[in-house]
Amino acid sequence: MNTKQIQDILLSGQFSGAKAPAHVVETHISWVILTPDFAFKIKKPVQLDFLDFSTFEKRRFYCGEELRLNRRLAPGMYLGVLPIGTIDGRPAIGAMAPPLLDYAVWMNRMDEQRQMDLLLAKNEVTETQMEALARQLAAFHLRSIIHAPNAWRPGDYLQDFEDLYHEEKDAVQWLGPEALEQFRLWKVQIPVFLNTHAARLLARFEKGFWVDGHGDLHARNIFLSDAPVVFDCIEFDAHFRRLDVLNELAFLSMDLEARGHPNLAQHFLKAYRRIWEIMPEPEDELLFLFFKAYRANIRLKVSLLELRQHERADLLESVRCYWRLLKNYCNLLQADALQNA
Repeated sequence: MNTKQIQDILLSGQFSGAKAPAHVVETHISWVILTPDFAFKIKKPVQLDFLDFSTFEKRRFYCGEELRLNRRLAPGMYLGVLPIGTIDGRPAIGAMAPPLLDYAVWMNRMDEQRQMDLLLAKNEVTETQMEALARQLAAFHLRSIIHAPNAWRPGDYLQDFEDLYHEEKDAVQWLGPEALEQFRLWKVQIPVFLNTHAARLLARFEKGFWVDGHGDLHARNIFLSDAPVVFDCIEFDAHFRRLDVLNELAFLSMDLEARGHPNLAQHFLKAYRRIWEIMPEPEDELLFLFFKAYRANIRLKVSLLELRQHERADLLESVRCYWRLLKNYCNLLQADALQNA
């Protein structure tokens, strides 16, 4: 599919349910057609460092995976996978007539006004809601503990962290020459940190603190309705979803801090730990800080990719925000390392 075909579907109303008003939300990896009743998510034919949607077969497979995995936390939202065929030569969602052009994940339309990021911007998220979210996620994680043989190495985190360095040119363009100096520092600092804490990272896997989780746990992927609805988990690479539960929770904590709500992050974590104590050793507190840096790194990389496609002021501000957070977390890690040297 391409942008012209997406617009054709939107304008012709070739989808189920009410036709108007409808509009398209675009990310660096997908188009989402939002209608009064439903949402239809269509994957872009892209290949990036961390995903491959480049073929029809791969997009069909990952649509199925997205449905299967998201029904774990949002069964009422995810309805099915629909083919995109043609009617009178025009693309149509749900049409089986050849040639099949692509597939769409079919979802119930949710009330966007209850999206957590929007509520945070209006200071309308309560501690009670954070406690409900903590209960839901802790129950989900306890059901999703990984018992398979270990296939993880501390170097996996290093590889993910260093993916950011591939965006060096864009980082320098938007953040200035300071980016090069920080990259040089982190290329030394992060391997040392991971080597120092490799034994505890491995022990956490062996002691049952790894889950087949969500993988993309931030405020924009949560609706705070009567009960929290957590959606849009990682389907394109299990490596990003099968993870230490600290890594999962650090993403939400980092996101809350990025949005100016560190108090809610602390309250959420305390509520979660009352159900499942996921930091039984003092070293785990330091690992949690590392995972917040790791998540800020990933969000910075994604924001740089989006800014490359669309030069917008809000995306530039996101890049600067995640850059500040990443530097702060890494500085705290470095200060701890120097104190204990």
